[in-house]
Amino acid sequence: MHPADIKAAIEKAGTTQAAIARQLGVGPVMVWQVIHGRSVSRPVADAIADITGLSLKKLWPGVYEDKAA
Repeated sequence: MHPADIKAAIEKAGTTQAAIARQLGVGPVMVWQVIHGRSVSRPVADAIADITGLSLKKLWPGVYEDKAA
């Protein structure tokens, strides 16, 4: 998914990248890097997926494995 679409989904969910960073105890740059595919962080990706209601597979195809059932 394009980073702009991910950012829009986060905003539509009523939150911000900065809020996600605070919630996870990471810097906002880390959230930005994950959104833009410059870094891989499963906790950040999971938080974004949970907040937006979108799957990791849809957000970042081929990057993250699905959670074990």
